[in-house]
Amino acid sequence: MRVFFAIELEEEIKDYLFSMQQKLRKICNGGNFTHKDNFHLTLRFMGEQSEEQLLSLKNALTAAASEAQSFELRLWGLGAFNKGSKKIIWTGLEKSKELQGLYQSLETALEQEGYPREERSYSPHITLARETRLESGFLETGIIPVERLSVRVASISLMESARVNNRLCYQAVHKEAFRF
Repeated sequence: MRVFFAIELEEEIKDYLFSMQQKLRKICNGGNFTHKDNFHLTLRFMGEQSEEQLLSLKNALTAAASEAQSFELRLWGLGAFNKGSKKIIWTGLEKSKELQGLYQSLETALEQEGYPREERSYSPHITLARETRLESGFLETGIIPVERLSVRVASISLMESARVNNRLCYQAVHKEAFRF
């Protein structure tokens, strides 16, 4: 089973991101746009895991969630990662000590379950589109402003990534709520 840890988003945020995405579609040369139901904030991608490994991942999720309290994040702007001649377009989130703390708690819990720590630094973002082509300087123009909407974080989920009827779908296989 192909899995990752994520923060699921409320419908209002997904609706807003979808409206931003529609503006992007008009100015992008092609691309693979994230389905509205799949918008999320990845904490850590784990890849293919066995049933036995899933139990370890659930244990890590429970440990990380037990230390967390609900908090708020804010959207902050558009950005892109280069992937060859194409881009992955995303919206970022303001820096948050609570999010960084949650990420570190998850990393520690995964390490205790026998998984190595992530080598890359954590760069929180919500992917809007992959494999797009944009004119140089597009992101600097601010042509698509991003409202600094509040994103409520009250739980963490272990998500499965699977193809259903030829469409990529993300489904929570385990979820833990935070203290309030």
